[in-house]
Amino acid sequence: MKKISTGMIPVAVALIAGAAAAEERLNLGDLTQGDPFFYTADQSIKADDGQSKLLGTGRPSRTHSQIPHLPVYIGYMSTNYTYRFVTVAEQVLTMIGEGKHGLWRVQENGTIREYLKPGAKGLAPGADPLAPENLEAVRQDYASYLPSEGWDGYRYPDQQVDAEGRLTFVDLPVTHPKYEGRYAGHVPIDLPNFYCTMSENDFPYARLAMDFAFSQPGANQVGPLGKRAGLDIRENYTRVLQLTQFPDARSWVNVGQPGQDALHVDWKPVDAGRMQAEYYLVERPFFNKPYLFLMAVFDNPDNADFRYVRPDGAYWNDLPDKDGLKTEVTLAPRFHLEGGEIADAVGLPLYGVHHPNRAAFGAGGACPLKGGDWGRYPDTSGGSGWPTQYEEVTPLCDAVLVDLKFYANLDGRDWNDPHKYLANAGVGTRQVQYTVQPGTYGTFTDPYNVARGVTNPQQMDVPETITLTYPTAGAPVEYAEVPAPSEDYRVAVPAPSTSCRPIPG
Repeated sequence: MKKISTGMIPVAVALIAGAAAAEERLNLGDLTQGDPFFYTADQSIKADDGQSKLLGTGRPSRTHSQIPHLPVYIGYMSTNYTYRFVTVAEQVLTMIGEGKHGLWRVQENGTIREYLKPGAKGLAPGADPLAPENLEAVRQDYASYLPSEGWDGYRYPDQQVDAEGRLTFVDLPVTHPKYEGRYAGHVPIDLPNFYCTMSENDFPYARLAMDFAFSQPGANQVGPLGKRAGLDIRENYTRVLQLTQFPDARSWVNVGQPGQDALHVDWKPVDAGRMQAEYYLVERPFFNKPYLFLMAVFDNPDNADFRYVRPDGAYWNDLPDKDGLKTEVTLAPRFHLEGGEIADAVGLPLYGVHHPNRAAFGAGGACPLKGGDWGRYPDTSGGSGWPTQYEEVTPLCDAVLVDLKFYANLDGRDWNDPHKYLANAGVGTRQVQYTVQPGTYGTFTDPYNVARGVTNPQQMDVPETITLTYPTAGAPVEYAEVPAPSEDYRVAVPAPSTSCRPIPG
């Protein structure tokens, strides 16, 4: 056998060459090479194999117990050269990234911004988009998301009127007739969410995994806190997936250092047992391009610190019951901490503690310090999120950090269900007949036991067939097929070092 050198230089050269070769081979947009069942790609059952009686011939598609195989997807996403990895296996999505990632607070104001469609007549400046006579124009000429337009579908706040004298965007309350009562009876949107950007635009390296995940029965299910944060408004949040933190993951809140100024930081773990919290991975258009965002929604059962509704505007006017709604913002909401304390959240004037020099690449570096449309940030007029959000709900930059260690059951059922994954799911009956090699099993032959005349109390004559009766006959875990991407969908090459659209000169 040829001896392989283990010296530093040959190994380093081999690693570099191997990495270059791998980069040429790999399709980074699909690490499964177009086959989500790649793990059986080298398996083929022949006719003379006894297992063909169970599985048929050729590539296997199910287990011996007739439970179908499930797709596996592998993907990743990044911002600022920081990477998060997603996997889908056995209908469980996991997302693992870095610990203590900074979040910003934003709050929906109960509206949807709709942009002018290409070639549409639109409304004239000064026209009221809420007026009945303008309903047809609003229905036909505007949309909350224009996938075929890419970046060009977005309009900056200072571009509301175009060269042809048309309104390039309108803001509609979720109660507007265009939405045909979809949000009638919706709970008041009175909670903020704390968010961070997880992906590049179009998330090309996680696209297949996330398209699959968002298409499963467990996706697009929004909990009570998420609804109060407006995460079920599909025109704003196109696809959502509720997540659960791994046991050792935490959210953290900056409470500062006693006796020091606000630039002396200290993050303490949030007590999830004394607060209400929900976490989501969401797809939302940003500059009319899809991105993935992590969002956390908190509330305190013993105070109203997080709650707020602006007592003004079309959304407020259409709320059927305003009693009990809090109409003043708590600038520094309190968080319950592990150990029993409660403390105010302390925000920072920085973009984020993991970004020590964003100015080096022209991306600002200061916290926007107000809500609303991101717009032309790093221009100081920019807000911290989207135009459908309150300006007065300030971002509290990096007051809250979160460990990016989450999972989601894509079929919507937890594994602690005693009737899930039972072995009879594949055959679908409570009684299952097992065929085995018959004979007497368990006879002691060790001299120690024979000399003492000891027999095995569990010795048994096992017959050729044994029938077990299960408590239920539930269906096996299955998956929903993923629709093909629309033909007008355009993937843009993501910016390598920032998560935001470059500001045009």
